[in-house]
Amino acid sequence: MTSERATEDNLIRFDSREQAARLAFELIKNARREICFFGPLIDPVLLDNSEVIEAISAFCRHSRRTQVRIVVIDTQKNVVNSHQILPLAQRLTSSISIHIADRKHHDLRQQFILVDGTAYLFCPNAERYRGRIEKHAPAEVKDMQQEFEEIWNLSKPDRNTRRLHL
Repeated sequence: MTSERATEDNLIRFDSREQAARLAFELIKNARREICFFGPLIDPVLLDNSEVIEAISAFCRHSRRTQVRIVVIDTQKNVVNSHQILPLAQRLTSSISIHIADRKHHDLRQQFILVDGTAYLFCPNAERYRGRIEKHAPAEVKDMQQEFEEIWNLSKPDRNTRRLHL
């Protein structure tokens, strides 16, 4: 845990899968209004475990106004590997949206989670769980939220993860 250190401005750096997963869970379980995620795929380390799925489910059921917005480059691996968030998103369609990023954003390799306009987790390279988290950083989140909104506005709903009505 020597690599996880807080500074006076609430910044925590992490450099392992375990730390990233634990910190992501803490952010998600404390969310009250909105969770935004961007990455190459719906990350299996950060978002595919029972604790996180239960926290997201409780978050979505807390209020009709809560929302989870996910934008990724591809969901193929998530579908093949049966990511736990997919059936939840299919059940809670008014709360959870999964989109595919526009080609313009396909070269981005970072991943991040934004929560309630004040907290974030950021990994500059989605394949390495090395990054930072701040639980109260409205100025930084505002900039990241603007980037997310640009990505979101150009993205399209993902057909691979929609509920199939047979």
